[in-house]
Amino acid sequence: MKIFNWLSNKKNGQTSSGGKITAKQVLDFSKTYEELKPYFALFVHFFKSVLGSEKEIEQKVKEVQTKTQQNLKEDQLFKELWILRYVCLHEWFFDLKPPKNKTELSDELLVINSALKSALKEKDKLDYLPWLKNGLSEFADGELNFSSLKNFRKNFSDKLTDKIPHIAFECTEGRLGGELHDFVIEMVMTTIQKDQKVFSMADGNALTEEEAQNIKNAIAEMSEARHKAAEDFMNSLGK
Repeated sequence: MKIFNWLSNKKNGQTSSGGKITAKQVLDFSKTYEELKPYFALFVHFFKSVLGSEKEIEQKVKEVQTKTQQNLKEDQLFKELWILRYVCLHEWFFDLKPPKNKTELSDELLVINSALKSALKEKDKLDYLPWLKNGLSEFADGELNFSSLKNFRKNFSDKLTDKIPHIAFECTEGRLGGELHDFVIEMVMTTIQKDQKVFSMADGNALTEEEAQNIKNAIAEMSEARHKAAEDFMNSLGK
């Protein structure tokens, strides 16, 4: 019954006269389901991996707070990190399997969100859904549909680059730089790289030394840029 309800409610689906489902529609759905079934399993695996990493990340957050004697807005940090991971999944999948039309995109989004609901329901965390959807809308500048997909993908890297330092700034209560601030940036970047390995089914989740060093180099560059901006600001006050 769920299949037929889904078919009858599809925005871009056409029903026969009287609202009945045609045999062709059922066959089309079956074909789509068979094509996307392996991805559904991958998405469930991905979301369970994200849920499974929460305790590990929570422990790291507590350790760095103890070490620095500074507080983080933990709930906000976890929420923002979840949103980034959810949004990144869409970008990686569309790179792997770009939808050719609005029907394909609708089917793919349905599979992603069905997998998400399955993983969240198992952990009794379905209340995550509304703010995850809102987070995706922020990256897509509204509803993610076939018309907005091109701009979503085009602007994704820039938005992600802007978002990560902003998260660190907000979650450390406005601190610029320092050990706690840099820890948040490194944790977010490292987590996303590990997620990508989970999604690609690469062997092992640990980053290579080169990948870890690239993240540290990126943080160092951000730090240099912050110091230069602060220096320019101070110099402007002296004029």
